[in-house]
Amino acid sequence: MAVQTVKNRVPVIVLTTSYRLEGEMHVVPGGRLLDEINRERDFIPLTNATLFDPASGQPVDTLEFIAINKQLILMIAPAEGPEGN
Repeated sequence: MAVQTVKNRVPVIVLTTSYRLEGEMHVVPGGRLLDEINRERDFIPLTNATLFDPASGQPVDTLEFIAINKQLILMIAPAEGPEGN
């Protein structure tokens, strides 16, 4: 039987060497976004992500899940959520 951890969805903007993404990172309640970024792993998962072309700013694709190689990430920032947080 698999054990699931309850996590809060945090809207983020991720800039990589090739794309800009907007999606949700998952952080344990009371945890910080930085703690999730600093975990010892090679990829950061995002859900409900939209991939944008950096030159035109136009959406390229919408993905339920994507794992981004941390070596390709230039920046991660919290984004305003749908409720205006």
